[in-house]
Amino acid sequence: MSSPLLFNTVRRMTDTKLTLLPLAKVTFRFGYSQSVMQGPSYTPGGYQMAGSYSLILQEYQRNSSDDFTGAADWKPVAGTKLTFEEQIDHYKGDSYFTLAPGDFIVQESDGTRAAPLITYDSLTPYASSACDATSMGGSPMLTASPTGGAPLINAACAVATNYFRSQPTRILYPTEIMRLQSSSIKNIAMNGDIRYTDANMNLPAYYDSFQGLTTANAAKGTASNRSYLYTGAGSAKREVMALDYGVTWAATKTVSLEEQISYSNVHQPGTTTMTSETTVSDPAGAGNGTINNLNLKTTNAAAGASTFEGSGAIGVPTPAYFGQRFTTNNLTVSWDATPRATFSFTYRYQDHLISEGQGSGAHNVPIPANNTTSGLVTIHENGGIFNAAVRPAKNWDLNGSVEAMYNDNAFTPMGFRQLRHFRVHTIYRPKTWATVSGAFNDLERHNNTNNNQSIAGNTTAYAGPLDHVDHSRVVSFGTELFPNDRYGLDFSYSYSDVYMTDNICYLANASKTLPGAAIPAGTACPNNAATRSGTYDVGVAKDFEDAPTQFASVVFAYSPVKQVHSNLGFRVSSVNGTRFYNDARDVAGSLVSTYQSPYLNLSWESKPGLTWKAEYNFFGYGEGGPSGAQYCSTTNPTPTVPVTPVLCSSLSGVAGTGGQTGMTISPAGETAPRNFHANNLVLGVHYQF
Repeated sequence: MSSPLLFNTVRRMTDTKLTLLPLAKVTFRFGYSQSVMQGPSYTPGGYQMAGSYSLILQEYQRNSSDDFTGAADWKPVAGTKLTFEEQIDHYKGDSYFTLAPGDFIVQESDGTRAAPLITYDSLTPYASSACDATSMGGSPMLTASPTGGAPLINAACAVATNYFRSQPTRILYPTEIMRLQSSSIKNIAMNGDIRYTDANMNLPAYYDSFQGLTTANAAKGTASNRSYLYTGAGSAKREVMALDYGVTWAATKTVSLEEQISYSNVHQPGTTTMTSETTVSDPAGAGNGTINNLNLKTTNAAAGASTFEGSGAIGVPTPAYFGQRFTTNNLTVSWDATPRATFSFTYRYQDHLISEGQGSGAHNVPIPANNTTSGLVTIHENGGIFNAAVRPAKNWDLNGSVEAMYNDNAFTPMGFRQLRHFRVHTIYRPKTWATVSGAFNDLERHNNTNNNQSIAGNTTAYAGPLDHVDHSRVVSFGTELFPNDRYGLDFSYSYSDVYMTDNICYLANASKTLPGAAIPAGTACPNNAATRSGTYDVGVAKDFEDAPTQFASVVFAYSPVKQVHSNLGFRVSSVNGTRFYNDARDVAGSLVSTYQSPYLNLSWESKPGLTWKAEYNFFGYGEGGPSGAQYCSTTNPTPTVPVTPVLCSSLSGVAGTGGQTGMTISPAGETAPRNFHANNLVLGVHYQF
């Protein structure tokens, strides 16, 4: 067997550099590097693959890049250097996709191996909906092969016998760079650069071909398709103008001023065109929907005909545009208050402009009503950063910072409007052979406002309030004790917590019960009659994920003699997290898990230049027991009545309620926690001469 996530590639790299006249006023530099990655890997097929999510595609990767560099450095006076550099990067993407060998688990009556277009296993039988009932002739969908091997599939059932997709891509990135470094003026140091890129991206021949049988309802007079062939092309440009300039003025012996200005302006227009679609199908009519039918019909799609999801119509160019502009200014004042204390404050202002245009949508005007894919979004950021570095004693260093930012807009619901960042780090050396260190880092981000609040006349109102909160907190501690060259101890511990929550909305099919939900909260759903009518109702919930993690490492080093060194250590990482379960059958998986690794390594220098090495590692990974949603819902929400969640355990065995959850099912099958371990022994020798 092979992993469905196989990644078996090899990379070959070449890197050469040449410098001429390194000590002269004018220096020349040249460089060339190449990187080639190729080999097989597996990837999910996706809905485009004949409407099947169950197939795995084999992607043979063959991607390469060639990078050329030429530069000249001019040093007109002491302390100043001017550089002109040309970088040319060329990328070739020649990967292609076929069906993975593991997909071919059935065969036709003539022995042709095939891949079913739906998933089935010992728990899920082959679905009759994947077969043309009027063409099956009363035979079963699957039968055992009389000669052994893969089971026989009915000729009227949907299968894939061949698939091929290629999209050869070429990208050329030429970039010109001018750099300045100077400290020639007294008390002033400056550096800066200007960069310009004009890249061309080209996909000259997209090719997508499927052969097999996709069944339809022949009783209604619709045909079954035997093959698809799509072709297309695409191109895009990427223009980037960017500059950075920084200057530092030592105003006095203890006070300095710094100015850092950054500017980046990106334009990326592009277009794709589907050039043809050829379909081979069985003629419409009862009894014709089989893979053995030879009376086939070939159809070439007319200009303007639709293709697969996400692509444009035949012969109709589909343009798009993306642009982004950053203008950032950081003004910093630093003060060396004492030889042991330095303080600085930075004021930051940033203007961030994001521009999108999908299809024929305009990208140079603010986002209009009823348009969520084209237009301008402008974000202004103001903030400050305070830094302090002090030495309370000659053997104690302490530094930290406080950062606070505010944005007047957000591009996505998870984009922050408020940011706070606290950081403290310290190192204490009570003895020359002992070091103690500690650190604290807390990043908090919030978006407690509506996301692009409803505009008058906008029937697709945006969500709000979002109540987005995320934080990342880390506390760590470490110590190193090495009293002599013979033995020592290294210990470290850290605790981290990554947390995120948002109000979310979901659509619930009125004919089904919800598989599972946390207690609903918030009002983050569109409130319009069109969404809340017909088949679907809108539900709201508080989505969240929390991953508190503890990590510890201890190492004891021992050298009985000068020629022998050893390390005995242990590492462990444990996560005890939780999250919102939108499917009660889901489980925590790696969110509740422990990874541990004891190890021992030895080295012996038998004679000068010859060292023998050995290392043993144990790797152990285990997940927690039964886990999943605590609350389930047996009803759908309505515009006026929210869902009423109950304990999932109370639904166990209740018919029609979907009581099977990660908390109630036995720890096997779909909810089985993963546990594995490995013992590794490595022997080596090092010889130098």
